Amino acid sequence: MMQENKKHILVIKHGALGDLMQSIGLLMDIRLRYPSSVITLLTSPAYLVLAQRCPYINDVIEDNRAPIWRVDQQFKLQRKLQRQPFDLVIDLQNSDRSRIYRQFWFAKTEWIGRSAEAGAPVSGLAGLIELLNKANIPVQHACHPDLSWMVADVSTILNQHAVGQDYIALIPGSSSQHLHKRWPYYAVLATALINMGQQVVVILGPEEADIGKQMSGHLIQGLNWFELAGVIKGAKFVVGNDTGPTHIASYLNKVGLAIFGPTTSAARAEIGHRQFKTIEVDNLAALTVDQVLAHFRKHQLG
Repeated sequence: MMQENKKHILVIKHGALGDLMQSIGLLMDIRLRYPSSVITLLTSPAYLVLAQRCPYINDVIEDNRAPIWRVDQQFKLQRKLQRQPFDLVIDLQNSDRSRIYRQFWFAKTEWIGRSAEAGAPVSGLAGLIELLNKANIPVQHACHPDLSWMVADVSTILNQHAVGQDYIALIPGSSSQHLHKRWPYYAVLATALINMGQQVVVILGPEEADIGKQMSGHLIQGLNWFELAGVIKGAKFVVGNDTGPTHIASYLNKVGLAIFGPTTSAARAEIGHRQFKTIEVDNLAALTVDQVLAHFRKHQLG
């Protein structure tokens, strides 16, 4: 069993926004296991501001994941990491990169991480839960993290867009690297909902202005992480693709629906929680607006 006096702990988590959201509950469990430790998160620069507000960690180090052959960048990161000797490293990324970090920078440091030979878990989150349990870190919040710290007051933003309190939020986009995850009929869905007397808010990311040109409803773009969570929190129903903001909706315990195509299963994404449901199809273009509306009507009747 690990010793209790871990004064300085490094947690490694890169990946996309959804991956980071999946780790929030794990970070809370690590904090509960080590309440007096200084916990530092190594993560991508895009999530620096978000991670700095997370109440379960004390510090954040940016890792731009430069190519391994960029020796200058590797030395720069190494200097950052070695300013504070760590008593324990918890690898929630379990990638080839993090294993290289272990080999060259943390060979003598206690390390919690999956081995390269370990079989693939049912999902990434399931594998991390197993990892922490084996390390005697009780897991209680992995599937139900508390994201209340992330939710900003967005009343001014909603007022600026003439949005009332009773609205449906649509998340029609995805990162530019995953355009194949976008269901193609959000514009039709928005129009149908408006014709049903519903108020529709369309949440757009920085790379999604082209989507907005086709959409009806209240278009809201340029939100920071906390405003994004605030707008999602205020919605009565959320429909989104397999993308980070939809993970936020799920973990905020919203009523809604996540749409999955053939590339990723809902089970592996761990995106369905409590009232937030998922629908999986082999062909996103074959999923009709009527099928999605059926889920909304079921919510209304339920």
